[in-house]
Amino acid sequence: MISATPPRSSGIRRGEPIDKQVLEFVLACYQAGKGWWGQTIPGTRTSMLGHLIECRKRYGGRRSVASLDQDVKLKPFRGSNIGIGAEQVFGEFLIPVLLANTRDLDPQLQVVDRETEEVDDPRTAFHNTYQRRLWNRKLLEYSTREVFTVGSCYHKGSYETCWTQREVSQVVYAHPLSRQPILQQDPQTGQVGPVPADSSMPEALRPREPMTGRPYLLIKIPSVDYVLQREGPVYSVVTAEHVFFPPKTTEVDPQKWDWAIHEFEQSPWWFLGRDGDPWAGKLQHLDRLWKWMGVNPQTLYTKPQEATKISVKLAEYHGPFAVSYSGQPVEIVALVAPEANLLLGWRLTPFPRRPFFHRQVWNRGEFPLGIGIPESVRGERDALDASVNQDTDAGTLYNHPPVLFSDLAMLDDEEYELLGAGSRWIMRDINGAKMLDMRPATRNPIERENWLLSMMQRKWGVTDINLGSPQSSLSPNIQTLGAVRETLNQGSIKFGHLTKRLAETDSEEYQFAHDCFSTMLANPLTVVVKGQSVRVEPKDRATFFSRRYQVSAIGNGITTNPMLRSQLLERVLGLTTTHPLVQGDPELQQDILEDYFEA
Repeated sequence: MISATPPRSSGIRRGEPIDKQVLEFVLACYQAGKGWWGQTIPGTRTSMLGHLIECRKRYGGRRSVASLDQDVKLKPFRGSNIGIGAEQVFGEFLIPVLLANTRDLDPQLQVVDRETEEVDDPRTAFHNTYQRRLWNRKLLEYSTREVFTVGSCYHKGSYETCWTQREVSQVVYAHPLSRQPILQQDPQTGQVGPVPADSSMPEALRPREPMTGRPYLLIKIPSVDYVLQREGPVYSVVTAEHVFFPPKTTEVDPQKWDWAIHEFEQSPWWFLGRDGDPWAGKLQHLDRLWKWMGVNPQTLYTKPQEATKISVKLAEYHGPFAVSYSGQPVEIVALVAPEANLLLGWRLTPFPRRPFFHRQVWNRGEFPLGIGIPESVRGERDALDASVNQDTDAGTLYNHPPVLFSDLAMLDDEEYELLGAGSRWIMRDINGAKMLDMRPATRNPIERENWLLSMMQRKWGVTDINLGSPQSSLSPNIQTLGAVRETLNQGSIKFGHLTKRLAETDSEEYQFAHDCFSTMLANPLTVVVKGQSVRVEPKDRATFFSRRYQVSAIGNGITTNPMLRSQLLERVLGLTTTHPLVQGDPELQQDILEDYFEA
């Protein structure tokens, strides 16, 4: 991460030597981050990446006591959830509850003026509308499911301008006899195309064809027009294993890492039309990449099967590097093809911060990744498995019942050995030697799952009253009013912690969008201010999206609990019926209730 002390201005070095240094440094960081994911967890044979895969299997129910890759039955019977892991049953319920208390709130964010400490309604309305239109509901559910499954998930932001195309008629010059469009070469692109004409130009002023001397004709040909649909930050979901970080880091926020790398793959189609200047967001050395892939970009459209068989692994580096003449590190963005050993371009970062937002609830501590539901429950499950295994081992070599010997019987030593290990009890019994009759311990799998679900609810802050089962079927310990109150309080506090942690990340995400608009808006933007449409020009972007405005997410985990909502409602109703200033004034009572529900 770059130092907080701003350096003095200095020029930026460009050329083959600095490109080589950037390539070598990024590849070294890439191998270090990839090696961390491949290292083995102490005491096991599982790698860091394999642990995430195992957690995903456990969340999906594809697990067993024997640690097999999957159970015999892969999906539930119709009308039954048998075979689905407790983690998935619990997590899938928690996803809509969490979204209802964060992203689904109206509004889901607020913009506060730091100078006046008041809510700015126009900017709040703009960001609230923009974020709701930006995010797909399925992506949010997928992101939240990843947090519950493996403990970590990333949102990545990129500034994009989206254009939509439409077919229109274009007026061009045509030959007076053949009526064919006149073609000429564009000096900027080098491509040959029709010459556009002004339909209102009089015939006497039109240019003339040299051979015949006649004025050019005006004809209409089909053409494509582009209309600006939207401009601004766009987010995507990145799973944890595709983000590399320094092996020794413990910080959660990627902004605090020494560097961050996003690994992804693209098909050859993605590289078409991206050749150009890296300072303008284009790629360089694509000719070398095409040669490495063994693909001709000119024939890619005629042979699409070539592109379907190939994918290129890319590493996008975000971090400091000394590319200035002063030697001061500056934040850059570099794109490298590791397998081809090619640097496809680098530039100074255009973003106000690194565009990665780490969503996480329970932090592991020794490295940035978090803990999901399957891993947090694994300890309880192992404890239960140990107790079950102890019952199963009854009567075996490791937990053998005592052998009863009669002092009246005469047995050889070989016969004693055949009876196996264990203690020997001597007693007066004419039957000689026999095993002590021990009744097998009974095990109730339903009680086992109930106990496990109860512990999960306590950890993640959701009680069985939230699940719609206010009886003791899932929590045998809740049998008194005091126990119910204690469980509700614990659940509300912990669920509030869950929503708060994710709301903090959402606030960074919203502020990132605000700051991007202030520096990168290139086209006019229409916003609503006090009921009137206002056009924000690029020259006004720094004023409307000023740093004096702070964007914060609104997360509320307390009102999820129906019991607490009922208690709050009873208190408000009691206030409106007993308070001397409110009694007998129906209008004031209505205003108080409306304000309460709105709050």
